[in-house]
Amino acid sequence: MRSLGIDVGVGKGLDIVLIDERLVPLHVSSRVRVHDVERLIGDLHPDIVSIDSPPRWAASGRSRLTERELAALNISSFNTPNEAHGKGNRFFAWMEVGFEVFAHAAAAGFPPYSAGAPKGKALEVFPHATAVVLAGCLAPKGIRKHAWRSAVLRAQGVRTDELGSPDRVDAALAALTGLYALDGRRFAPGDPSEGVIVVPSAALPAVPYRPGAAAPRGADPLFAYCACGDPRCERLVRSEFAPGHDAKRKAMLWERAREGTEALDELRERGWKLPPEMR
Repeated sequence: MRSLGIDVGVGKGLDIVLIDERLVPLHVSSRVRVHDVERLIGDLHPDIVSIDSPPRWAASGRSRLTERELAALNISSFNTPNEAHGKGNRFFAWMEVGFEVFAHAAAAGFPPYSAGAPKGKALEVFPHATAVVLAGCLAPKGIRKHAWRSAVLRAQGVRTDELGSPDRVDAALAALTGLYALDGRRFAPGDPSEGVIVVPSAALPAVPYRPGAAAPRGADPLFAYCACGDPRCERLVRSEFAPGHDAKRKAMLWERAREGTEALDELRERGWKLPPEMR
C-alpha cells in the first residue's frame, strides 16, 4: 500500500511525502507546483491521496459540520466558509490552492472521498487532528508544534530524518492518515455531502482532548537516525546528529535558504545564523 500526503501552501508550493506500510518515506519533495500534481500522482502510483485542505467551499454558512464536531473535541481548525464569504479573501487563499490540488488529483483518477472504501480517492485530512488522535491528547504545554508532531510520527514508527521542515512533517502525517485509512483505521465526522475530515481512528472519544503530560511513548528511542538530511547518511545516534553532522545540516539549510525555501524557518527555530547575505 502506498499513500501520498500533500501539504498545501500559498507561495511556498506543495510539500509531498509518499510512504508505504514499512513507514519509510519513499519520496519527499518540496516547492512542488500545483499543476504538477497530476503528473506526480501518475509517476508515484499511490493507492490513496491525502490532502491538507478542504476540497471545496462549504454549501452554506461559515463552517462545516466536520469542523464543528472536531472543535467540540478541542481539535480546532480553520473553518471553511461558503463561496460568498471566502472567495477572494486572502485569508482563505490557501484553501483555493487546495481546491486546485483536489481538481488535479481527480483528473489523475482520485476523486474526493466522502464515505465508504477510501482506496483510489483523495481524502481531506488535517495534520493537527491526526497528531492529536494518534497521541491521544493535545500537545503538552511548552513543546513546539514541529517537535511534537515529529515525535508523534516517530512514535508510530515513521522515519523522520528527511522531514526537516514543519510542512514535510505535516505532509507525512497526511500520508500516514491515508495509509491507516486503507487499513480500515479511519473515521470521518460530519456530513459527507459537504466534505469530511478523515482521522486515523475507528471512532472518536466522547470527551474533549486535553494537553498531554509528556511526548508520546516511543517518541524518543535510545537510538535514532541522524537528522542531517543527507540521504547517504545511515548513522544511528543517541542525540540528534552524528558528530560533525550538525554542520552538514546547517550547510544544507544555507543552500536551501538562498533558494527561498522553508529552510529559513528551521535556521531561525534552531537559533542558527542565516547566510551572510541574508542577515
